[in-house]
Amino acid sequence: MSINIGDTVELNGKEYKIVGTIKRSYLLEREGKQYKATADKIKKIQQITGQRESTPTTSYLERRVAYLKIFKIDAKIPTNAEECLPFFERLVGELSPENLSCDGEASRSQVQAKLREIRGTWKELETIAGRRYSEQEIEERMMGGLNG
Repeated sequence: MSINIGDTVELNGKEYKIVGTIKRSYLLEREGKQYKATADKIKKIQQITGQRESTPTTSYLERRVAYLKIFKIDAKIPTNAEECLPFFERLVGELSPENLSCDGEASRSQVQAKLREIRGTWKELETIAGRRYSEQEIEERMMGGLNG
């Protein structure tokens, strides 16, 4: 990867333009302000950006349905409240401390990211179902299924 004046790089979700060089560093500009970055820093930014573009972004529901299709060919993203319930049950299981922290192996930031994804998926499922569900409601439903 070559670095040229006039190129743009992305750092923390913001685009910067390389406008020149200064003392063995590149001069970056964004919204009229200028910043310095070493060549190594620019290369790291480009590598990170390249990795992000190459990895497909799929939602939890899409990944879950793809997994379920291994066992059930007609698995699909839920479209009504009844179809959402098994997904809610799965999320309740993933909210347990052992699963959330990967038995203590996950870092705090990994746990927070996983929790954000679970909460986002929960809201998405509530939108599909047309109503709100509590974790306790889903747990009681799961326990009722075991007793009956």
